[in-house]
Amino acid sequence: MTQSGHRMQVRHMTHKTPVCRSWALTSFLVISLAAIASPPAKAQGPTAFVNVSVIPMAVESILVGYTVVVNGSEITAVGPSADVEVPQGAVVIDAEGKYLMPGLADMHAHLNLDPNPDFMRLFLAEGVTTIRNLNALPDHLEWRDQVLRGERIGPTIYTSGPVIAGPPDPSMVWIFRLLVIAGPLAIGAAVWILLWMLRRVRGMRGDTASVRGAVVPGAIVLAAVGIALLSTKAIPLNAYASLQYPFAYVPDTEARARAEVRRQVNAGYDLIKVYDWMARDQYLGVIDEARIRGIYVIGHLDHGIEAPFAAGLRESAHVDEFLDEHLVGEMSPQDFQPLPMNLDLIPQSVASAASHDAMVVSNLVTDEVTYEYLEEGPSYFERQEYSRVRPNTIQLWLSGRMVNWQGQQDWRRDTLQPFYEQMTLALHAAGVPILVGTDTGVEGGLPMHIHRELELLVKAGLSPYEALRAATKNAAVSVNRMGTEDVFGEVAVGQRADLILLESNPLEDVRATRQRLGVMSSGRWYPQDELDRLVAEVTATY
Repeated sequence: MTQSGHRMQVRHMTHKTPVCRSWALTSFLVISLAAIASPPAKAQGPTAFVNVSVIPMAVESILVGYTVVVNGSEITAVGPSADVEVPQGAVVIDAEGKYLMPGLADMHAHLNLDPNPDFMRLFLAEGVTTIRNLNALPDHLEWRDQVLRGERIGPTIYTSGPVIAGPPDPSMVWIFRLLVIAGPLAIGAAVWILLWMLRRVRGMRGDTASVRGAVVPGAIVLAAVGIALLSTKAIPLNAYASLQYPFAYVPDTEARARAEVRRQVNAGYDLIKVYDWMARDQYLGVIDEARIRGIYVIGHLDHGIEAPFAAGLRESAHVDEFLDEHLVGEMSPQDFQPLPMNLDLIPQSVASAASHDAMVVSNLVTDEVTYEYLEEGPSYFERQEYSRVRPNTIQLWLSGRMVNWQGQQDWRRDTLQPFYEQMTLALHAAGVPILVGTDTGVEGGLPMHIHRELELLVKAGLSPYEALRAATKNAAVSVNRMGTEDVFGEVAVGQRADLILLESNPLEDVRATRQRLGVMSSGRWYPQDELDRLVAEVTATY
């Protein structure tokens, strides 16, 4: 099966041209207003959750009748309520009969859902206290640092730079080539016209025949200059591609692909994301350069499964990245035909990931949302949860894969989704750590979908504890592999105070994460009604 055929039909584009343009047009005004309106999010004084049932996540257990003390951004005490002294002046939260667990981590999200950084409140309102942004603009580095300094309300952010990708549309390359060749001609023509006009204005007369006679030789010389620029790749393809895809860097040589890795390292991004459509040498060069520079690299499994992991890819951004190796036949990018799956290859694919100590983000909910809105049509986005998305964003979604992928819904529901669930369970059973992601920012993806992702992991065969561990402790393992010393994902002394207070026990029913009484982010406690109010302040500006 050709790579290009499958990508056109199945892959989730995270940087559509219309969305990028809309983002750029509205971001300045929105961000300026947000900078004025956003209140600080500094940690409070001491807080104590007393008589609470603690789900520590280090092991599958419940600690009944415990007190958890938070001071600053850190958990400072965890123990039976009779043995833990509540600091004088602490905010006391009587949580008898309630359940306290670590905050959730969305390890595949896109901050380009909205240009207003205050939309990150939507994550906190769902109990998401950590997000990993997998394609970025420079603004996102500032958002990350503002949250870290307590100047903005939002989850802790880890961010890649712009995704490093090949050209998603082959016509882009041909247009770029024509522009490079035509560029010198256009400049020459402009200069000739300018000189001609100056001569006319000044009333100069001369041998116009000789001037005209120089046009053809001059055009040949200028065309030759353009061809030379093209053949030497003196002008990078990204100079044109960035106009349509500001969230991506599109290299045209391995050297430029490697240089972009070094640039992102120097800019202070936390990790590298490698994407689709690159030539093999460029794709593997990105991964190898990331390994050399000691920066974590996550991405799509282009050019097979074994080669990326062997080169140093640390993590697959979706479980659906394993799809290419299991489709039987060749996918046409024009005329969709459902293809069967070869499930006998699953052990081989799993063994490759396990042998290289890789991690995998499940992203099951992304595929479910896709076939559900293909089935339901435009009315899908009239659901209440989509009132939290800008109307112009909804309109852009409706003109995207809602149109392009019509007719695929039965195949996605009945063939692809069961395969993704089976692959997820097989990876988990082989010891490959599973992470949770929503792909917020792509069509239909929302922060609230993290709860459905947990439910789908349980549906696939994980226990509620194993699903919750994927969204907490496993995320911390991934972040530590990224080279940070951040400590989170458990309810234990010394951990970052990212916590969710729940009405009922999520180890019995993982849907309990939807029943939140409040969220603590880096030591700052937000009752759920306050979070809902903060979200309403943002959506009221749409």
